[in-house]
Order: sequence, then C-alpha cells, then structure tokens
Amino acid sequence: MSNKPKIGLALAGGVGYCMTHIGVLQALEHSNLKPDIIAGTSGGALIGALYASGIRLDRIEEIAKSIKWNKLMGPHFLFKGLGSSKPIEDLMDELLGKGRRFADLNTRLLVSAVDLVSEQKIMFPEDESQTISLPVRASCSLPLVFSPVRYKDRLLVDGGMLVPLPVREIKAAGADFVIAADFKVARDEPKNMFDVALRTLRIANQERVDDAMRAADIMIESHIGGGSRWDLAAATDLIKVGRMAAEDILARNGDKIKAIRE
Repeated sequence: MSNKPKIGLALAGGVGYCMTHIGVLQALEHSNLKPDIIAGTSGGALIGALYASGIRLDRIEEIAKSIKWNKLMGPHFLFKGLGSSKPIEDLMDELLGKGRRFADLNTRLLVSAVDLVSEQKIMFPEDESQTISLPVRASCSLPLVFSPVRYKDRLLVDGGMLVPLPVREIKAAGADFVIAADFKVARDEPKNMFDVALRTLRIANQERVDDAMRAADIMIESHIGGGSRWDLAAATDLIKVGRMAAEDILARNGDKIKAIRE
C-alpha cells in the first residue's frame, strides 16, 4: 500500500477569471504534479471537470479561447427574469459525452453547489453514479445572472455562495496535501449590477476565503489587475497570468513539493 500523500487541487469560482486555472494546471503538469482529487466551485468546477475527464490542457485552452457567452447563457429568460444556465449543461454534455458520470472520470472530482431551500451547501457527487453536467451547471449558476437549477426537491445555485474556495471540503474528502488557486483583483469601482453583487458576495465571504487560504498547503493567487471577469476574450492573457503565478509559487515552495514526492 502506497504511503504517498494524496494531492488535492481546490479551484475557486470567478466567472472569466477561472481561465487562470488552466495556466495553473499547465504549471502543475510541467512540475510533474498531478492532483489525485480536484474540487471546484462555479467556473472552477467547470475547468476542473474538463481536466478530470482527461481532456488535454492544450484542448482546454482552445475551448477557453473560443468560448462565447451564447454558449453559456440561454437567450430565453426563466425564473423571475433570470437567464437560463441550461447551455452550460449542454456544453458539458458536448465536451464530456452525454451521461458522463463522476465514476467515469480519470481524476476524482468534487463540485460545490448551494440549495436555496435548505440553505445548505451540497457537495457532488452524493453518489458516484451521478452524472456530471447538471452539478457543474448548478455550481456555475450565479444568482442575479442565472436562474436556480431545479434538482429533485432542491433549488441549486452557485457553490460560491457558501464555498468560495473548497479547501476544507477537499481535505474532508481525503486529500493530504492541498494546492489552492484563487485570484487577486484590483479594488476599483464595480461597473454594473453584476459586479456589485459579486463584490458584495466576496466581502460577505471573506472570512471563509481567508480560512480556506490558511488551510491550503500551497496557495496560488493570480493577480488579475483591473481586467473584467466578464471578458471571455481575455483567455490568452488570463491563462498566462495563472501559469506565471503558479510557477512562481511552486518555485518558492520547492521544499514542500520535494517532501510530498519522497
């Protein structure tokens, strides 16, 4: 039986900023660090699902550079005037294969969501036979942008409402050594109602974020600057920012990395 520690990778949510996670994964692969478990929130869940399914990083980068909002948001409006996130579910089915289950993944995956009925976090999979696409859609269903997702007796929204950075959750799932990836953004004025909502959520969640960062063994923060989280066309720059941030932090944590390899 191997005594090698299980490496966990926790990916924060952040709309377009989550493209930095692709660069983080590139740096980890270059350093020959492969996570045994990935936990993702919102866009972090989407990127994590693609990688956990075995899609190559060069292909994930191609997808990120070509993605448009019409592939993520339905043109029709549902629940109290909010947009449908069904296209995200359809996109996952297209990329992973319809009916792909958590049990089918190359790497174990955890996806966070929040149930508006019970007001509790939900960590998927609750059963390994569950399919991936709906939980990822739910995790990405940011309130005020997307309608909640109905699942059984639940009404699910973005996991970032209660799990902005799933470090504690991935440790509870068995990870011994956790690398976490989040973002550091400029504190400028919010530019629209969605920015106001996200900034308010970030402030309300700051203690949770700080706790998760302290719990991580290696914390990677990609410095975004003043770029918009809604600008999907910035993929190339965001991936580069994530890769450079990860390379820097990994280089500064060489002793920790050496220890988990021994």
